[in-house]
Amino acid sequence: MAMIYDADTERVREETEDPRAMLRPLEVADLLDLHINTVYRLFKKNIVPAFKLGGSWHIYKKDLIDFIEKHSG
Repeated sequence: MAMIYDADTERVREETEDPRAMLRPLEVADLLDLHINTVYRLFKKNIVPAFKLGGSWHIYKKDLIDFIEKHSG
């Protein structure tokens, strides 16, 4: 599966100032301009380092930024 994202890393960094804070799938979908089902699929396949907390998916903002930087051209 080819992973190509045209996410503006600086925009994400500005919107996610505190790297210890967490995001939910809908917020990730909005930031990366992806469908929510795509975000869930990325989380479930462990492509993006997310975790379940109380039955709901979450990702640390720092992990999302690192993921974007790693997969950006």
